[in-house]
Amino acid sequence: MSKSGNEYSLLLPLIPALLVVPILWMMGMESYEAAFLIVLAPFIAFPTILVTGQLFNGNDTWKKTLKEGGVIALAALLVSLSISLWIAIDYLSQAHHFQSNSVHNWLEWISFQVLQADYTMTSERTIGVGVWIDSVTLMLLFVATFLCFLICWFSLGYMNTDPINEDRNHRFYAEFVLFAMGMFGMVLADNFLWLFIFWEIMGLCSYLLIGFYFWKESAAYAAKKAFLTTRVGDVFLMVGLLMLYGIYGSLEFSVIFEDPSLHGSVDSNELFWALLMLFIGAVGKSAQFPLHVWLPDAMEGPTPVSALIHAATMVNAGLYLVARMIPFVDVGHHGVAGLEDLGLIVAYVGGITAFMAASIAFVQNDIKKVLAYSTMSQLAYIFTGLGAALWFYNHGDHHAAAFVFGASMFHLFNHAMAKGMLFMASGSVIHEVHHAHDHLHQGGNHDHHDFDPQDMRNMGGLASKMPVTSTAMMVGSMSIIGIPLIGGFWSKEGIIAETWLAALEHEPLMMGPAVLVLLTAGMTGFYMSRMWFMTFAGKPKHEVVNHVHESTPWIKEPLVILTLISAFGGFLLSAFGMVDYLSAEQDHLAMHGVLDTLKHAFIPDDSSLRIVGWTTIFLSLVIGPVIAARVHGGQLSDGEGANPLVSWLVWLSGRFGSQDVTEISESSLAESLQNRLYIDYYYELVLAKTAIPLSALAAWFDKNVIDGMVKQVEANSVFGSLQIRRATTGRARDYIMMTAVGMLSIFALAWGVSG
Repeated sequence: MSKSGNEYSLLLPLIPALLVVPILWMMGMESYEAAFLIVLAPFIAFPTILVTGQLFNGNDTWKKTLKEGGVIALAALLVSLSISLWIAIDYLSQAHHFQSNSVHNWLEWISFQVLQADYTMTSERTIGVGVWIDSVTLMLLFVATFLCFLICWFSLGYMNTDPINEDRNHRFYAEFVLFAMGMFGMVLADNFLWLFIFWEIMGLCSYLLIGFYFWKESAAYAAKKAFLTTRVGDVFLMVGLLMLYGIYGSLEFSVIFEDPSLHGSVDSNELFWALLMLFIGAVGKSAQFPLHVWLPDAMEGPTPVSALIHAATMVNAGLYLVARMIPFVDVGHHGVAGLEDLGLIVAYVGGITAFMAASIAFVQNDIKKVLAYSTMSQLAYIFTGLGAALWFYNHGDHHAAAFVFGASMFHLFNHAMAKGMLFMASGSVIHEVHHAHDHLHQGGNHDHHDFDPQDMRNMGGLASKMPVTSTAMMVGSMSIIGIPLIGGFWSKEGIIAETWLAALEHEPLMMGPAVLVLLTAGMTGFYMSRMWFMTFAGKPKHEVVNHVHESTPWIKEPLVILTLISAFGGFLLSAFGMVDYLSAEQDHLAMHGVLDTLKHAFIPDDSSLRIVGWTTIFLSLVIGPVIAARVHGGQLSDGEGANPLVSWLVWLSGRFGSQDVTEISESSLAESLQNRLYIDYYYELVLAKTAIPLSALAAWFDKNVIDGMVKQVEANSVFGSLQIRRATTGRARDYIMMTAVGMLSIFALAWGVSG
């Protein structure tokens, strides 16, 4: 297999993409004025890749030079990323047009008037497209564009070296860029209407990408399950938007957020139900309980799709929507009082999902499904933090609210970087194990169709075979666990601490989510360590492992980049006050001092929070990983060695002895966790007993009643027209006779009436 360095020449078409920003700058265009190109570039790439792929499918240049459209997709995403960085530089440098939340309307095309209940016309309304930019937009836009670019880069190795995708990758890249366009548009939207439109584009693309291997029954089922489950949430979202429009007469952020209380005239109960509808939509999109069932099955899609959904785009959409609810509840800035219960609901959904998903992850053997449940659990952390923030804002405690909101958004960043890298690392493992297995059995008569390259029970000892991947997955796992000084620690610590602060000092009902996220910290330490030990430590569990080599091009580079960001980015951004910046507590990033950052994390002023913080560290750093090491750890085979960055972990994993958990693994609890607590079973049972019969009844009624009436009218019309046609013979004698009969009939009728 060729080395990645030999294919760098294929990136020459990216040079024009790099020149877009300098050219626009020299033309005098402002960065925010070019924001529409972030959406437009992938939108143009979509039909270009699709049509060109159909025309030149199988062509040698198309396959080897343009990677079946992968290079075109990469160029489009590079345009989006470069403009996003341009906007970020302008925003962070406090350019004059970014002194406050910016709205730039770059297209207006529909003007209309609205008829009031008193039959008078309101002033003219205009529908257009604008851009809303604040610190949250900026962060999520960078996350989306950056990760989409790296995942597309990774795909050039993962998708284009797999024979199963031969001559169909153009469809993958076309759907990929359309998905990316949906996310970029949703983040930049300046009103809830366009947010919803781009939200639905993502939903469509998720169906297409999850079901990419459409000939597999499981993939087709997973695609339909994801589409229908998220549509349930989307219906509630649409209802919530209609309710918001009824309250404010607009869906534009600039109108609603200027004074969400409308000078105190907004009914808090009505607004509560509108926001609750929006939250249910967010629950569906971000796979939170009880609309979580689609996400584990979404692993049927290619691994780059898993990374795209779990890290860069789809699941973050729900979090973004909840973050946009803050102005409604911020009583210190024209928010509506009496919405504390909304914060409690959000926090409880987050806490329950975090604990439930972590529990199910305990017993998963599919490496991608471990990460899928990890995504659900970590997103639930963010929901819990956002719930606490909503409660604090509505309670009037602005400082605590801002801190936990900033920590939640910061955790979104840390989680996205780590989880994107973890999915790509798992893809690297799956790809190389699959290729090694095919190579081992090439030309043989072995019955190897039951071999699963995603099953960690077929791995073990890969630390010596895959040094880059093992290092990346170690750092990513540490970030998700919340190991001190690594990535996610700096944000998870803030979420747990402030949730406990709300429970201990303000609202006893917040104790439920607080306890659940604390317990989940230790559980995360176990299942993430278990995944790493089962994959990379110990002796090989299958002969295939001995033939694995880390050699596929395009795969290593994204892993190295994201490893560095996960390892050092969290601490550096925390030291620069990222939490305060995302919460709008400060309008710029500035070095706070390393000692102040460490003091806040490890020795907070509040003694209760100090106990909570160190308990969290103990559970995640010690209890969880040690138990995982005793069950799944072990030394490599004799003569095998790992790189120094991970060798210490392999060595340590074999120092805690071993623990036989056969009895536990065969228990009824383990069985119920393997079956996802039977939630999917009961969902399908309810559907089979209710929705499916109702659908069948509706189909029968439509076919036999509605269509029957239409067809009967049609049949009668046809019969009548035939009779009329027979009467129109074209002979004058017949027409005179019909005229005479008609006149006599009219005369007789008139005579009868007069008589």
